[in-house]
Amino acid sequence: MFDKIVECLATLLPFLRKKETAKEFSELITSQYGFLMVQLEKALKDYFDLSSKVKEMHAEIFSLREQRCRVADCELRK
Repeated sequence: MFDKIVECLATLLPFLRKKETAKEFSELITSQYGFLMVQLEKALKDYFDLSSKVKEMHAEIFSLREQRCRVADCELRK
């Protein structure tokens, strides 16, 4: 009789543990998702900041080329 009770408990315990494990896994996934979203926001912010700086640099380079080369057929304008 005792063996049957132990056998039933052994059968039920993994299912009970799975609920806790699933909850922990779900919480882990949620926290990882939050972390990844923060990292993505940082990367996008850095990308757009860098992109605007590159645009400014290109504008400055073109402006300097124009100032240096006022002749229409200048090689630097091409």
